[in-house]
Amino acid sequence: MRSHSSRLCRLMVLFLCVLFAVFLFSSAGALESGTLYNGCKGEEVRELQEALIRLGYLKGTADGVFGNNTENAVRKFQKKNKLVSDGLAGEKTRSLILSQAANSVSKQESSAKSADTSQKDSSSSAGSSLFSSNYASLRLGSKGDRVKSLQQALISLGYLTGNADGVFGNKTRSAVKTFQKKMKLSADGVAGKKTLAALESAMSGGKKQADVTPVPTAAPVTPSDEPVQAGDLNEKISGPSSSSIQLLHWFNTVKPSLSGGQKLLVFDPASGYSWTLRILARGRHCDAEPLTAKDTRTMIAAFGGINTWNQKAVYVRLPDGRWSLASTHDMPHDSGSIKDNDFNGHLCVHFLRDMDEAQKNDPNYGVANQVTIRSWWKKLTGEEIP
Repeated sequence: MRSHSSRLCRLMVLFLCVLFAVFLFSSAGALESGTLYNGCKGEEVRELQEALIRLGYLKGTADGVFGNNTENAVRKFQKKNKLVSDGLAGEKTRSLILSQAANSVSKQESSAKSADTSQKDSSSSAGSSLFSSNYASLRLGSKGDRVKSLQQALISLGYLTGNADGVFGNKTRSAVKTFQKKMKLSADGVAGKKTLAALESAMSGGKKQADVTPVPTAAPVTPSDEPVQAGDLNEKISGPSSSSIQLLHWFNTVKPSLSGGQKLLVFDPASGYSWTLRILARGRHCDAEPLTAKDTRTMIAAFGGINTWNQKAVYVRLPDGRWSLASTHDMPHDSGSIKDNDFNGHLCVHFLRDMDEAQKNDPNYGVANQVTIRSWWKKLTGEEIP
């Protein structure tokens, strides 16, 4: 009898465990697949937050973390749209939020395009006329003439490379974020009133392009089909001796010794080619341009016959006669001042900088040039520069 009672107890316990497991499973399954809720993180949360910000339900920046503010914003949206106000962003809630946000962008762009059409004949993208007091926000996915004006300004200031195609993509958003950080604005990648006004100010002279390291494009320009004749290039020279090369610091030594219009002789130890540059401007690096069309052809030959952002270690003779190790590329960008040198823009010459300063101000391309300089100096002297 006692054995039978013990068996019954065990069966009852097992039955209760099964019931409890079923309850847990059904509770967990109550959330739709893909539902976002308080505690979730990631790109889907960021996308949701950006849409809620766009619609005015959420303030601040999209950080990709579903916290209390995001949950409250979802609840407000659900209540406004007569959905169950549970703060859970299921498929129906998310779909409606993203759809309404996309529609708001379309309406905004339609209004902006209409305003821009009446301004097409007014001149330029510089100064206070850049956006003609139309400060409607531009963001990822925006299209039209105002995006094109935004891109042209970012290109002119050195934050963006390539062509202004009027489509606000990831590259444009990255450039906007970089500009916002530089201007100490909220770096959310959305070009709102403060950002657009700051761009107008920068284009009016508040920010010089020489202070900005351009972001390299993904692919080089295709080389010309026409073969280069020997007479089209500068004659090769023996170049300076290794012992005469110094590692001169840009801010401490080189920059104070230079001025616009002076000439720099560049020698490429890898190819033996040399070319002359004329200084255009000085910021965190030296902006310069080939002096003649022959200098341009020689420089491009040294880079393998293409225009590329890939940096090369070179020796630069300064106007005072000293030779310094530097790093440069041969990709024309932005504007130049010499009209007959067959180089549509200018290039950058980087000299030694403190690595922590470069990482802070030019964490991508600026640092890449500093790595090139340090690597070549170690090869040249055996000395490691931190």
